[in-house]
Amino acid sequence: MLPNRIKLSKNSTDKFRYLKMSTGLTLNILARVAIMLALRDGSNIININPDTDGQELNKSVLFGDHEHVYEVMIKQFIHKTKDTRTISQVISSLIETGAHKMGHVKGLNALCEL
Repeated sequence: MLPNRIKLSKNSTDKFRYLKMSTGLTLNILARVAIMLALRDGSNIININPDTDGQELNKSVLFGDHEHVYEVMIKQFIHKTKDTRTISQVISSLIETGAHKMGHVKGLNALCEL
């Protein structure tokens, strides 16, 4: 089961706020894209425990109507990589990794090319 709330790192929150200005996409949509980018690349996620000084997102806001799809993909990732961290820590790391991959994005077109 997915946690009810996810705390983002300050770095990810700041990066998503910048991307919101340049793309027009909201923070929750950018966090979803970050998760998908990290899942696509497999086991190369940041294994640090990111700080939790950023914005907090409710489960329903972060995952939307596709909550169950995200849950299955994240659990499959945890099983495949044999990750022993909590699901909250894995989700935070996935978002942090995806946000890092989005670092060079300057607009919506560049985001679509990822």
